Order: sequence, then C-alpha cells, then structure tokens
Amino acid sequence: MALTLNQAAKICSRSKSTLLDAIRSGRMSAPKDDRGRYAIDPAELHRAFPFQSQNRSPDQSPGPQPTTSENQPEPADPALKREIELLREMLGKAEANADHWRTLAERQQALLEDKRPKEPRSFLQRLLGR
Repeated sequence: MALTLNQAAKICSRSKSTLLDAIRSGRMSAPKDDRGRYAIDPAELHRAFPFQSQNRSPDQSPGPQPTTSENQPEPADPALKREIELLREMLGKAEANADHWRTLAERQQALLEDKRPKEPRSFLQRLLGR
C-alpha cells in the first residue's frame, strides 16, 4: 500500500519538504499516481529515513559500538578461534606490506623532486629565455 506525502511525513517524523527534497535529489524514489500525487512505498521510505521507535530515548543510539578485544565475546568453537587468529595475522601482514610500499613510494617521490640549487639569472638571460 503506497503512502501519500503527508502520511509518510507523519510516519518518519520528518517534514513534507524534507521528503520532497529527498525525492527530487534522488535519495528516495516515489512515482506519481494518476492524480499527480507521490505514491511512496513504505520500504523505500524506511530505506531513506529509518523509522525511530517511540519507546527509545534520544540518548540511546542504535548505532554500532566500537569493537575492542575487551567487549568481544570469546567464541566457543576452536575452529572459529583459529580463524580469528589467522585473520589477525593476515591483517598484520597486510599492514606491514602497506607500510613497505608507502616507504618505497616516498623514496621514489624524493628522487623525482628537483633539488638543484636555483642560480640567479641576469636580466639579459631572462630577456633571452636562457
């Protein structure tokens, strides 16, 4: 069932002009019906403007929490533990490899820079283009 612009604005707690801006900019798609009104699909509305539940206070954010070794649960399966160890080892090698290539690139850049001292040119040399 498609929603009108007014209904969609009430559901996602946004203004109609905000929804219109999203439709016009292409962030949200909404075709017009036979009467020329926007017919907004609820799934499309939720994709562009996630609904907020009414019982959540503003200070509780549903966003992801930063992961550290302290707040990660320890997997019970030894195969998962081994895979995690291997992935961490691969990550360490990839970081070392990136550092190596970065150092090489910096060396090559230094070789490309012109480090010759600039000699002052006389008025005649500048005039003749030498």
